[in-house]
Amino acid sequence: MTTAKIAVFAGAAVVVAGGLVWALRMNPSIKDGHGTIGAAGQLDQLNPFIHQASIPAIVDPSTIRFEKLRMVELASKTKTVTDVQNCKDQQFRDPGGTNFCQTTTVLERVKALEATYSFNGPVIGSGESIPGRDTFSVYFRPEEVGVDGPVAKLKRDQAASFFQVSTFRPMVEQKVIDKQHSQFCEGNYVDGNWVRKDAKCQDQVQYTNQTVPSPYLTVQVDLRHSTIASK
Repeated sequence: MTTAKIAVFAGAAVVVAGGLVWALRMNPSIKDGHGTIGAAGQLDQLNPFIHQASIPAIVDPSTIRFEKLRMVELASKTKTVTDVQNCKDQQFRDPGGTNFCQTTTVLERVKALEATYSFNGPVIGSGESIPGRDTFSVYFRPEEVGVDGPVAKLKRDQAASFFQVSTFRPMVEQKVIDKQHSQFCEGNYVDGNWVRKDAKCQDQVQYTNQTVPSPYLTVQVDLRHSTIASK
């Protein structure tokens, strides 16, 4: 199942923590940094070792399952250069379009262990769920996991035993209409359009902040025994 399918039913795509790091690893259009360190630009030191992910809150957490563990390389330092003139030129040619006038270069990479998990599609009502499974990944320093031997030779249950998974649903602030202090003009639908009885009437809409459960579950993946912590 694709992330796009999740977006249709969950209201937004699955947001995997550390998305920038993942993009820098997977996107071949992002340049390698050899020979470009001296150029002007914004330097960003990244923390690629992300142990959390977000999945739609309508997913059943009991369907989360470990899939695989592998060694990867992640960006740890990047440089972003903005071509000001190119931005101006693109804005002049296409004022409402998206400007692609920044170039991100990877300057440094680090090795990491990528733990990938899958989960069933969200339940969308009446016990039905989106068919298939989607995935998310979290990243650890190889030395803190302490794998004895090549990662590729580990069986799935052996690799899974290094980690423990927990989930929680955080509370978030959301702007909603304050119905008590808002005023709406009377009217009716005519040919599918809302028409006010008094053409001069103007809606007076007030908003308020409300704390509500997040539309996403946070998945926390921890090491059962950290080799760094034990030293």
